[in-house]
Amino acid sequence: MKQRKEMIDDERGYFFGFARGTYGEVLGELSKTRVNSWRTSSIPLAEFWQPSNLGRIGRLLSKHLPDFNPVCALKFFEFPTDALFDGERIGRPSMTDIMILEAGVQIAVEGKMTEYVRFADKTVREWLNEGVGAADILLRHRILKAWLCYIHNADCTGLGGFADFKSNCMDISYQFLHRTASACNKAGLKGGTIPVLVYQLFFDANDAEHIQKMEEFKSELRRWAAALKLQNMKFLKAHFDGMHGEIFDTMRDESIYKFDFDATTVEAVIDTPEEVK
Repeated sequence: MKQRKEMIDDERGYFFGFARGTYGEVLGELSKTRVNSWRTSSIPLAEFWQPSNLGRIGRLLSKHLPDFNPVCALKFFEFPTDALFDGERIGRPSMTDIMILEAGVQIAVEGKMTEYVRFADKTVREWLNEGVGAADILLRHRILKAWLCYIHNADCTGLGGFADFKSNCMDISYQFLHRTASACNKAGLKGGTIPVLVYQLFFDANDAEHIQKMEEFKSELRRWAAALKLQNMKFLKAHFDGMHGEIFDTMRDESIYKFDFDATTVEAVIDTPEEVK
């Protein structure tokens, strides 16, 4: 007989646009979303952040976030961050896989599994070149300025301004830019909230190509962070060996992935000043 997961309907701060805050509700909403295969990153990410894993997650992150308590934190799946220009929402929102809010920290979690194996991230330059006509190109420049403004306002970049950004950051991932901006939005040391960006990388330990691609992607993350001159925030990479899987409805009753917590590593990508350690 299949054993139903524990605490799936306990009110423990899981959200996907509803009031009660249960993990079961998250799975119900995720089941309405489109996934191309069981290797889509949203599946192991949702499985990993189930209630019974929260204690172990806290211990894994304790070196980098010693006061973080994932049990008490609010966990918003598919969290939108709008780009604002002169107070107006422009473009499409950045959809963070999980936005986690707890006293003193704001954590944007981006899950990756097969994405970094199958294709390269679109660069800022490529995204800009997709603009059709002068109005669209102007809009895209304003969107970039909005994302950069969030990072600047949190004092999380050493870039001098938009001209500096255009000189140094055209070849970074556009998604990385707006995920960083989402972590920084309405956060920062002055407000007493540390912005944290976590890239949670799932991989197949038995697939040499997958591991190689993951290592290449890790190098890209370091390069992008250096180009943006990130500072005064925490940027972490976490690696998890994910195994067999199916889809969200099945996850209500059984575990479809196995995670090797003992072999899990969490790395800081950027040097962190003493005041935010």
